[in-house]
Amino acid sequence: TEREGVRVDGWIEKELPAAVRYAASLIGDRTAAEDIVQEAIYRLLRRAGSYDLDRDGRKLLYRAVTNGCINLTVRRREVLSLNNSSGQQETAPQVVDPRAASPADVVMATELNDAIHRGLQSLSMRDRCVLELASLGHEPRGIADIIGMKPAGIRVILHRARKTMAAFLNAHFSERIVP
Repeated sequence: TEREGVRVDGWIEKELPAAVRYAASLIGDRTAAEDIVQEAIYRLLRRAGSYDLDRDGRKLLYRAVTNGCINLTVRRREVLSLNNSSGQQETAPQVVDPRAASPADVVMATELNDAIHRGLQSLSMRDRCVLELASLGHEPRGIADIIGMKPAGIRVILHRARKTMAAFLNAHFSERIVP
């Protein structure tokens, strides 16, 4: 029905940007991330009659996106490389706006961005998924549903991933970061 189509369109408009950002943060390629999310949404909508979109749609979408990213990285190991397909070095995503800072702050921000990028790349895909989902505000129980694990295991992975990231970032702060 038309009303159902409007509801689905609204759900897609609400979930699409965050899902693409999540996928891009995992694989480092926005175009591939958009493809993965579009495929995940297509598959979800094909089976829309077998679940409640409002209740389960987000969890199923993130699970499908996570699996799509894992599948892509298993098929194409070079996605995690610092060099893109043209052989040019990719830059780490910008965390701080360098236009609003002094040259010294720009250098520090660039170093911090690079440390964050290296830290994320050092994590396994599963650990990165857990950390990224937690940073998006998901609780361990929700992450467990998305990843297909128990919440206790998610807490362990999240602790380990935060500890790894703290080790990478401690070099950039005068005070020690405690995970």
